[in-house]
Amino acid sequence: MHNKAIFLLTGALLLSGCELDVGSSNNKDNPSYTFDFEQSDHGWQAGFSDYPSDNAAIYELASGRKALPTDAQKQGFMLSGHNRSDDLFMYMKGKFTGLEASSRYQANVQLKLLTNAGEGCMGIGGAPGEAVWVKFGFGETEPKQVDYYLNLDKGAQNNNGKNANIIGNVAASGANCEGSKYVEKSLLSTDQTQLEFTTNSDGTIWLFIGTDSGFEGKTTLYYDKIDIQLKRL
Repeated sequence: MHNKAIFLLTGALLLSGCELDVGSSNNKDNPSYTFDFEQSDHGWQAGFSDYPSDNAAIYELASGRKALPTDAQKQGFMLSGHNRSDDLFMYMKGKFTGLEASSRYQANVQLKLLTNAGEGCMGIGGAPGEAVWVKFGFGETEPKQVDYYLNLDKGAQNNNGKNANIIGNVAASGANCEGSKYVEKSLLSTDQTQLEFTTNSDGTIWLFIGTDSGFEGKTTLYYDKIDIQLKRL
């Protein structure tokens, strides 16, 4: 079912202060969440880091629910920016609650996004596809820019960090090097890239999904669907 958000959750979910209707199940061990953006953003927020915030205008930062470039009747969560710093990180974040307090969890994600970055293309500083790495991360505190950098260890460009793992890049077969054609790409975490974290004492955790770019041009992506599965360890 693509035309409305489906939430399969065992426990309560809160995103950015917006309580969602997620059903009455009360199993906190293996919650799963499915988001599409047809009706709303479900509380997901956009964020940007690794750029000088006092000169943000030249980065052309933009975000929010937008019509998909492949189907104007459908909506996705768009993130866009011009990577003039050679290290721009643009991401979406959500606060998950209702989990077991102070407990260890494993997290996996599957994404469906739209990208116009072809494979094997040349770009300033790096390829527009292969040099834009998609990361899945977590934080006990809200992910946000502090001074220049993200306040969590997401790793630099093609490196994992303490709080984030690379799950792929935005290069896609079927897109071209001119950036004139958007195509769908799916990414998912694996046994090697899944996250492990410990919830806060109130049963909360922040999760984020974003791109760490070495391509010094403009990247515009549309997140069409996000599936997140948690497992209590």
